[in-house]
Parts: sequence; structure tokens; C-alpha cells
Amino acid sequence: MHPWRRLRELAHVTLLWHDGGPKGVTNFAAQTISLRRGMTQAERRSTVLHECLHIERGPALTTLAAREELRVEKETARLLLPDMHRVADALAWARDLAEAADDLWVDEQLLRCRLRHLHPSERGYLQQRLAEDGH
Repeated sequence: MHPWRRLRELAHVTLLWHDGGPKGVTNFAAQTISLRRGMTQAERRSTVLHECLHIERGPALTTLAAREELRVEKETARLLLPDMHRVADALAWARDLAEAADDLWVDEQLLRCRLRHLHPSERGYLQQRLAEDGH
């Protein structure tokens, strides 16, 4: 998955930058995505895909905003971390979740989301793989 290519394919969307505040902001009316300056490359990569998905899905009703945010976060995590073998390898050798996320080229929040929402077969594989390495 190439988040920056995905953004480029959204030719009608303008990329902006902001200081402070949330990592990313989508303005549906203006068709803009704004990213916070100073993020790591992994944070930018995770955030730009997240915001692209918001643009593609369109605005949600205010009453459904939290549900939509979770849906987009889960989809972002699955798109950037589709290979559970790769995730398991990173978790097996890393000293902590931050180091595993860095190796996987995503932010820690996204890795946590992916791990929270594993399919039962993925969870079983991950537990088995980590048990092999004494985790």
C-alpha cells in the first residue's frame, strides 16, 4: 500500500500543512487534507492514508462520527499491515511496541489498532508465533 500514491490519485484533493493539533484533518467542503508538521515519516504515512480514506468515504453524520473514525482507523491498519507474518516477526524481535511499529513503518497507534482488531485466526497465529520466541 502506497499512501502517497493514493493521495496523488485523489487529484481533486489539496494537501496542506498545519502546526500543532491533530495529526490530520480532512475538510470535505474544501476537499483538503492537512497534516501536522513535525511528524515522523511513519506517522505521516499512517495519517495520510487515514485522511485519504475519510475523503473517499465522505462525511459522516455527526451522530456516527465516532463509529466512522473507528471504521477508518481499522481499515487504515489493515491496509498498511496486511501481512500478519510480518507483524509477528516485528513483534517477536522488537523490545517494545514502538520499535515494532517503527520497523513496520507505521505509527504505534495504528499498530495498536491492528492488534486490537485481529481476526481470530490472526490472533491464534500471533500467539503461536510469539510463544515460539518466548514472549
